[in-house]
Amino acid sequence: MAALTDTPARSRFGTFINLLFGYDGRIGRLYCFLGFLAFVAVTGFLSGIAEDATAGTGDIGRYVALVLIVGTGLWMHSAVTIKRLHDRDKAAGWYLIYGVAPFALFIAGIYFWTVRAMEVASILLVLSFVGLIWAIVELGFLRGTSEPNRFGPAP
Repeated sequence: MAALTDTPARSRFGTFINLLFGYDGRIGRLYCFLGFLAFVAVTGFLSGIAEDATAGTGDIGRYVALVLIVGTGLWMHSAVTIKRLHDRDKAAGWYLIYGVAPFALFIAGIYFWTVRAMEVASILLVLSFVGLIWAIVELGFLRGTSEPNRFGPAP
């Protein structure tokens, strides 16, 4: 039985919000997959209602909706990825390699493809794919540190 002076346990909704938007602590592989699944669901839901919500507002409404959807998606993706990196005993700066670099290489590859620089585009697209596979293996399949590390206790 908990004493009256004990701090009440965090609600499940609060835990879910912290998973998607908080940067402190560590999460294991299961919560990483669940976090990315929630990220896809939330951004998909927001994208689905954006057209109806911006009807009659013209282009500015669509731009505002795009910024809100991309900003929310980036926040959720970075929060889940950084907490998983913490479980692997890596600092948040590694997010640039695991979260940003594959996407940036892909965008650069598409750009070079459109300007008909096929050799450069091919190299960048392959590097993007390899980086994505590496990030999936590192974050989704390798175990975190089993003991407490500088980012907190083991999840």
